[in-house]
Amino acid sequence: MNAASYADRLCEIIKSLPENEQKALLEDFEKRQFKKIRKNERKECLITVNYAVKGRAYQNYIQDISTEGVFIETRENFSVGDEILLTISYSTEVRPFKIAAEVVRINPTGVGVKFKKLSQVQAEIIKTIIKKTGEPKKKSV
Repeated sequence: MNAASYADRLCEIIKSLPENEQKALLEDFEKRQFKKIRKNERKECLITVNYAVKGRAYQNYIQDISTEGVFIETRENFSVGDEILLTISYSTEVRPFKIAAEVVRINPTGVGVKFKKLSQVQAEIIKTIIKKTGEPKKKSV
């Protein structure tokens, strides 16, 4: 069997599954893909974030954070590749600061965004937030 035959057979099998099983399979594949991509541990948190996408402003919460990016809880519709400007308000000790990012992952509870270029100061603030934040995010089963 060649690669095209494998792909055709996989498509047939997936199409024959009930919709809820197709969704579960997709979520499993996405988790596997991002486990391989992630370089840094994520920490669970609940940090207020204001952000702008396509000229529209939003406010939600960051659910987890790493030196590479954050996951924002939101029900808004965004697309992978959308540019996003985050204003993170961590505490009264740290003034709110802005970080440019890009939407890299979407799921029903929110969006994963990857930081673009961090200045040295921004990187240090993120590292401080990570140190002061709760436990490492538990891996999904």
